[in-house]
Amino acid sequence: MRRTVPALGSRAKGYCNRVMVYAHRRRRAWYLPPKLAHARSPLANKSPEEYGNTWDPRSGVEWYHRLRHRGAYRHWPWARWTDDPVRHHREAAGRRTFSMLEAGGNEGVPLWNYYAEVGQEYGIPSHFPLHYVATFIHQYTSKVWSEEEIERQLKLIEERTGLRTIQQVSDALPQLLKWGDEEMGSVSHGLLQHVAMLAGDIVLHNRKKAFRKEAHERGILRTIAMERYYALPHLRSGPAMPTTLEQPSGEFPRGKFTTMVGGTHIHPLHKPDGFYKDNMYPA
Repeated sequence: MRRTVPALGSRAKGYCNRVMVYAHRRRRAWYLPPKLAHARSPLANKSPEEYGNTWDPRSGVEWYHRLRHRGAYRHWPWARWTDDPVRHHREAAGRRTFSMLEAGGNEGVPLWNYYAEVGQEYGIPSHFPLHYVATFIHQYTSKVWSEEEIERQLKLIEERTGLRTIQQVSDALPQLLKWGDEEMGSVSHGLLQHVAMLAGDIVLHNRKKAFRKEAHERGILRTIAMERYYALPHLRSGPAMPTTLEQPSGEFPRGKFTTMVGGTHIHPLHKPDGFYKDNMYPA
């Protein structure tokens, strides 16, 4: 019989004790919470206030690395809130130079058609007066003009051109721009461009809504994104639920299967009591 000699702190005799340095596997620390890198859990890599979002799981080793700035994700995120590739937040007035003499003419010139791209729900009919539009212009030009100033200029356009409503402005856009060229300083050039874009978009929006409403009345149902959906018409056969529910009789419930007295017949294929034999598994 052989004696068991105590191993004096080294378990890797044949490898010249090098396994203790690099090839061993560390014991898991049971007193620490588990690392959630590889776990498929909706709570992985999240702060506790984000636990309510079950629709964006951050599970996986990529999210683990990018939240700790490791590996290829060392300088993540690559697009920050503060960098500005389009120079959209610059305060220089000469981005699109319309007038070289006065800097005020360059303010508020739209960089693109905001209204057509956003697709906002305006809720304004096309026969409304033009100055009702001031709110929508103000949300893109609030650095340049106040809402009262925009409304004042729109009323000026109404008086000078005779185009009183949004529909008239949309129909007579060349006339509006020609008037803006003739009376150059009275209304800002950027505001005229905003008015032209916005009037056309409101009219188009209302035409789309009217077309969709008319199709609804003909029974062609479409969503906001104009996709067909199908539904039953309104059924007029009666109320969906009985208005007065049947009340219990108040007698003691003596069912025919509760007390098996009398001619109670159970079909042999219904095996009612085989809890540990036939009814162990559902049908």
